[in-house]
Amino acid sequence: MAGWGDDPTLENLRTLIQEDGWTPVRVIETPEKDTVIVEKDGEQRTLESDHIAFHRYIEGLQEDFDL
Repeated sequence: MAGWGDDPTLENLRTLIQEDGWTPVRVIETPEKDTVIVEKDGEQRTLESDHIAFHRYIEGLQEDFDL
């Protein structure tokens, strides 16, 4: 996994969920990268990152959204 520095994918995911009303519907964790699928109004987007901060954030999403 990548280090703790800035992760534009994480910032994009946070914006989609916190500001734009997207809902996480699935999380896929692998040793190479983590993937989150978000949904809004029938549209889905997939965001992937190998960043540690992204991984930590999606751990919380799994609890918050019962994924």
